[in-house]
Amino acid sequence: LATCGNIKSAGIRVYSVLLEEDATVAKNLMRDCASDPSLYFESPSASELKAVFQAIAQDLSNLRLSQ
Repeated sequence: LATCGNIKSAGIRVYSVLLEEDATVAKNLMRDCASDPSLYFESPSASELKAVFQAIAQDLSNLRLSQ
């Protein structure tokens, strides 16, 4: 969690994906690691993983890069 905080503090957008895991502790950790709860994805099966990555790709395509 500290590593996630350091990455986010550096201005890096963090997405997290949890695959086939039901433990509440793991879910909370991965959700808290994401830059925003909307950037946390649960994929209960490998077959649903494609949709998760499509959602992430769509979100990334809406970002604007600036310096």
